[in-house]
Amino acid sequence: MKLMTDRDYAIKSMKEITFQMASHAQDYLEVTIERHYTDIKELMTSYQKLILENQIVLEELDMECQEKINEDMAYVLSYLSIYNNQLNVPKMHREMNNLMIIYGLSDMIYRGMTLVKFYAPNGVMLSEILHSCFCSHYNKTDVEVQQELGIGRTSFYKMKKQALGYLGFYFYEIVVPQAKDKRFKPSLGVEEE
Repeated sequence: MKLMTDRDYAIKSMKEITFQMASHAQDYLEVTIERHYTDIKELMTSYQKLILENQIVLEELDMECQEKINEDMAYVLSYLSIYNNQLNVPKMHREMNNLMIIYGLSDMIYRGMTLVKFYAPNGVMLSEILHSCFCSHYNKTDVEVQQELGIGRTSFYKMKKQALGYLGFYFYEIVVPQAKDKRFKPSLGVEEE
């Protein structure tokens, strides 16, 4: 096993991106990007809510662990059988299962954002917009993101739409098919040799 960096992942995916671009006419690509825009916008809005809600749940579970046994949740999970009577174990298992699902989705979204960063025009700025708008641990307004990145209103909304369009294309046309491929493990960074 070998650890893959973002750059390694982007390079490994280049063949698939090139194939996707070469196998379709330009007008088809524009329609595909536009079609995926709506889907990815809904997904990222839900993903943002998911991150915020689960952060609160995790904080509550951690506080429950601190109150009952004066240890953090990571410690509790590693010694769960010892504290079985003092904690709501089924609730913790449910939450951990939810977190594993969220982790898998987060990994796939991160892969898509990596491809945006390396292959979309002005990709670094577009990936920063995506991260600031949808992957923050608190709900930022568009105005806050504009000010944070130093972008004017009109440019910001144009770039946000472009960023979501490219992310949708890479997510649904590259990342999702890769998820079915055995060479790509669930975590960005681990590749089977």
